[in-house]
Amino acid sequence: MWKRFGSGVLLSILFLGSAVDLGSVTDESFDPKNSASLADYKPTALDSLIMAYDEYLQHAVDSLKSPGAAVALVYKGEVVLLRGYGVKQYGSNDSVNSNTAFRIGSVSKGFASVLTGIMVEEGYLDWNDRVKRYLTDFRMRDTASASQITVKHILSQTTGFPNHTFTDMLDNGYNYENIKPSLSGVPLAARPGQIYTYQNVVYSLIGDILEKSTGKDYNNLLHDKIFVPLNMNEASTDFKSFCNNANTALPHLRAGANWKAKSKNDRYYSASPASGINASASDMAQWLLALTGYYPEVVPENAIREISTACIETPKKSAYHRNWKSLEKTCYGLGWRIFTTGNHNIVYHGGYVEGFRAEIAFDPETKIGIAVMFNANTPMASQCIPRFFDMVMTKIPAAQPVKYAVN
Repeated sequence: MWKRFGSGVLLSILFLGSAVDLGSVTDESFDPKNSASLADYKPTALDSLIMAYDEYLQHAVDSLKSPGAAVALVYKGEVVLLRGYGVKQYGSNDSVNSNTAFRIGSVSKGFASVLTGIMVEEGYLDWNDRVKRYLTDFRMRDTASASQITVKHILSQTTGFPNHTFTDMLDNGYNYENIKPSLSGVPLAARPGQIYTYQNVVYSLIGDILEKSTGKDYNNLLHDKIFVPLNMNEASTDFKSFCNNANTALPHLRAGANWKAKSKNDRYYSASPASGINASASDMAQWLLALTGYYPEVVPENAIREISTACIETPKKSAYHRNWKSLEKTCYGLGWRIFTTGNHNIVYHGGYVEGFRAEIAFDPETKIGIAVMFNANTPMASQCIPRFFDMVMTKIPAAQPVKYAVN
C-alpha cells in the first residue's frame, strides 16, 4: 500500500539531494503521471522548512545529543522526509536508516485507541460500554466505580485511579498479568470521569477488553488490523521480535559527555497497549498517513475524530511551556494529548522506555504529521516536536480558529 507516495516525496528528494534516505520506498511508489520534472520544479516554503528541520536533526546527532535518530514527516498524503541519523550503537559505524526499529514506549497508546475505534466501527464494542460488560471479574475497591467505568474512561486516563498506579512495578520488570489483580485494592483518587491521572497498567485493560469483545489476542488484532494493511513491515509488539530483528537500534544512557549502550530489556512488553510497540521510521510514516486521513479503508474517519477530540483538560506542565510557544490549552483525548497552540489543535504523544525516546504529532486540519525516534533518553526529544510546529505555523496557517470544547 505504497500508493500514497507521489510527486511530493520526489520533489522533496530533488530539493534535499542525497540527504533523504528513501528506506523502503520502492519503484512502485513513483507515478510518472503525477510527477514533475526537475526543470519544472520550483522549491516552496515547505521545502525550505523540511531542509531546515533535516539539518536541525543532523546537527543534534552530530553534537552527540543522541547516538542515533530517525524521522518520518508527512504532508497531505505524501511522505516528504524519511531518514535515519547517526548510529545504532555508540562507537560503531552501523548507521541508522529509515527501516531501523526503535522502541516507541507510550506512543503505543495511540495505536490502542485507534484500534479500539476500528473495532467500534466494526460493531464489536462501543466507546461508552462498561468495562464489566467484557471483564466480568474486574474488581475495584470502590464497587460503585467498578460498575461505572467505561472504555472511554480507560483511554482518556480518567478512571480515577491514582496517577501512575503500579507503573513502578512495570519499571521493575513485573508482568502486567501478575500486577492486574492488585488493582482491586487501590483506593481511588476520584470517581471515573472526574479527573485526569496518567496510567500504564490501567490503560492496558483495553487489550483485555478488545480480546474479550473480538475473541482475538490484542497483539494479533493490532498486527492484522493496522500493521499488515499499512505495510508496517518492521513493527512488532514483543521482545523476541525486537531481538531477532537485525536492524534495530540499541538503547543508550548518558556516560559523562558520551553515551553507553545498554542491553535490550523486556520491560513493558507485557503491557503492550501502553508501551509495547517496536517500529521504524518507515512504519511511522505509514501510521501518520493513516492518522491524517489517507487510509480510510484501514483507519476510519470516525476513529480519528474520536481519538483527537479532547475529553479532559490536563495540567500545563512547566516543560510544555518551555518548549511550546503560545501554548493555550492542554487536554487528553483517547490515547493522545491535544495541545492548542497558534490556532492549531496538535494531536501529540511522547514515549519513553529505558534508553529510547519517541515523539509523534499530527494536525488533523492541515494534514501534517511527524514522528521522531531516538536511541537515548535525550532532552532533545522534548524539544523536537515543538520546534517543528513552531517552524510550520508560519508556513501552514490554520484555516479557522480552533474550538475549545471538551466532551
